[in-house]
Amino acid sequence: KSTQLLSVIDAISEGPIEGPVNGLQSVLVNQTPVVDRDGNTNIHGVKVVYRVGEQEQTPLEGFESSGAETVLGVQVKYDNPVTRTITAANIDRLRFTFGVQSLVEANSKGDRNPTSVRLQIHLERYGQWVVEKEITITGKTTTQYLASVIVDNLPPRPFGIRMVRVTADSTTDQLQNNTVWSSYTEIIDVRQRYPNTAVIGLQVESEQFGSQQVTRNYHFFGRIIHVPSNYDPVARTYSGIWDGTFKPAYS
Repeated sequence: KSTQLLSVIDAISEGPIEGPVNGLQSVLVNQTPVVDRDGNTNIHGVKVVYRVGEQEQTPLEGFESSGAETVLGVQVKYDNPVTRTITAANIDRLRFTFGVQSLVEANSKGDRNPTSVRLQIHLERYGQWVVEKEITITGKTTTQYLASVIVDNLPPRPFGIRMVRVTADSTTDQLQNNTVWSSYTEIIDVRQRYPNTAVIGLQVESEQFGSQQVTRNYHFFGRIIHVPSNYDPVARTYSGIWDGTFKPAYS
């Protein structure tokens, strides 16, 4: 089984703020809370990290890079490698996402058996194509399977990248092993703290939503400001006579 993750950082407010109203119930993906009122999981494979917007807050764990994905979705054939050019000067790594549309071999009895297919990832280094990754996908699937690899130590820009199919193309319906280059992602390593900004990092297994766009909503207590000392931010009421002083509380 292949798993595709959506990873996003949302800036929700100038900080500092108080924080979530009720834990993961306050994080909604496609209008559904991650957990329900009884603590049962509604949406699986979710990771949430947040910072309330303090001056000296730490970076979000697990969100130390940002990436720009270029979607290709092209079939890779034995005699026709797929080539693209990288020009961005500030990227640190590349993620290649590739796979098979299906992978199965039927024998004369009609049995459907596992099989394998080989790919290579090439980078153009100083005018020469160099094999960076040897890939073998083995197994049996009747649906698309995708995998990813990271390539670092990138050459000076611009340079070419290409996906090469090493296994000969199938010439019979009994062998289904079409290969696809789904996308590549240009990755920049960052350790942003986002000082004075309340941010939420969210990762979720996106395939459970099919073709739907994944939306996010958050139910958080707002900014911490100076309010009258006799003000109750939960009840939103005042008690007694104000003594003229203030206290920090969420709005």
